[in-house]
Amino acid sequence: MDQTAFEEKLRETQESKAENAVLRPTAKRDKLIEDFLRINSHGATSPFDYNLQKCYEILRVGNVDRLIRKRKDPANDVFKRVASLEEVFDIVKAAHKGIGHGGGKKTIAEVKKRWSNITQEVCYSYISFCENCHQKKARKFRKVSL
Repeated sequence: MDQTAFEEKLRETQESKAENAVLRPTAKRDKLIEDFLRINSHGATSPFDYNLQKCYEILRVGNVDRLIRKRKDPANDVFKRVASLEEVFDIVKAAHKGIGHGGGKKTIAEVKKRWSNITQEVCYSYISFCENCHQKKARKFRKVSL
């Protein structure tokens, strides 16, 4: 698996989406966490602040704050973390290997159990770089000579 090629393609895709990109670099995600903590202590003052409060929550694990999607029912709903651009490769790799290279739909379902902002496009992009899947597909469609 060529991690650098995957990450380069992912960055190109995210840059083409400009402000609509759901995957942000770690620095931008950490800035959102800082903004959220500021809003909680001083109150929301701008439309951005209100939108941030509407969409996200902070989950404190030890001394580390994690950005998660807002839950409708915090007592019963499973929380879904927000991944940064740098984390995506390892997250999708673990999910894809965990299901035994089971394909796109299974990989997406596995990722969506814990992560909120990793898209189908990202999962399919990862699979396009997966050497095991390419070998598996080649064996499946091997031509029979007569």
